[in-house]
Amino acid sequence: MRGGAVCILVGLALALSGCSAAQQTPTLVPPTAALIPSTETPTPTPIPPTNTPQALTAPEQFGVSPTPLTPQETLVDSLIAVDPIAAELVGVAQRALAEQLNLATRRIRLVEVQPVVWDDASLGCPSPNVAYTQVEINGYRIVLRAADQDYFYHTDFDRVFLCAAENEQLPDDFTPLAEETSEATPES
Repeated sequence: MRGGAVCILVGLALALSGCSAAQQTPTLVPPTAALIPSTETPTPTPIPPTNTPQALTAPEQFGVSPTPLTPQETLVDSLIAVDPIAAELVGVAQRALAEQLNLATRRIRLVEVQPVVWDDASLGCPSPNVAYTQVEINGYRIVLRAADQDYFYHTDFDRVFLCAAENEQLPDDFTPLAEETSEATPES
């Protein structure tokens, strides 16, 4: 029995060594380049620029002149360009009004946005018979227009809400943007 067990163990060891030797012998696979024949790919030629048959016409040639920005539009655009908080609050007000009126946001036009220091927590739009904390709060007054109707929004940096024109109370030192007058507009 002992001799038979030794023979089995020796045979098993030889079989295992033969398997490991077979695993160590790498199988040579031809490289991919040899399997896929190369083909010549034509390079596209650059497209030459097209010649414009005539010079493009300016709007003035059709009797249309560009409309210059009013001083008020210039002030509003410049504030939005340099004050990202004002720009974001205007966007919030426009989306709120568009939703309230069931209009597309592009139908809501910004008329005016001005920084304001509100006198109390009502942000210049007090409700009757409500006492408000007297504290100066930085914010904005936003005027939006939809279908020839103006809407007034008052904000701080956390709230944006619609204020009815009859409830609006602006601080004493508030100066509205210059209104267009016949003296301020260029003559035709």
